[in-house]
Amino acid sequence: MKTAKRNIILTAITVIIVCATYFLLRLWDDTAVRNDLIDYVNNKILRAHQLERQAMDYYDSLTGGNYIDDETLFNKLKADIIPVYKSFIDELESIKPKTKKVENINRLYIEAASAQYDAFVAMRDALKKKDGEGLKAAKNKFVENRLLFDKMRTKLAKLAKKENVRIKKAETKN
Repeated sequence: MKTAKRNIILTAITVIIVCATYFLLRLWDDTAVRNDLIDYVNNKILRAHQLERQAMDYYDSLTGGNYIDDETLFNKLKADIIPVYKSFIDELESIKPKTKKVENINRLYIEAASAQYDAFVAMRDALKKKDGEGLKAAKNKFVENRLLFDKMRTKLAKLAKKENVRIKKAETKN
């Protein structure tokens, strides 16, 4: 009889330890994602975002109502926009989040930025060749890329909400 009671007590203690360990690990994981997200937003993407903003400001200064001519846009794409945007992508790629959830957000950001970079390159190439259809296709890529950036921002907002992290909305023109 003593052996049966002892086995029941040992089983109960084991179950309690397993459950406590499970809940502690879940709590630690939730805290890890939250801390990683805060670090990502407040520290890691700041430099990258500055480069993105710089490239987009260059672009905005020569498009729409600010358009001068194709040659000026071509030269700015070649000398400033594309190199700065490439640095932006390199900066994003150098970020190594600690958690899978934040890593997935960063991967989406890289995907969107790479598509935008390809659109800039396509625009530069079309302007160089004076290819109207190629230029139109490049401009369409910019419109399509907004969907990728929106997807990344939506996932970031959902994760931030889940982790109870407040993110100030930055002004972007992607």
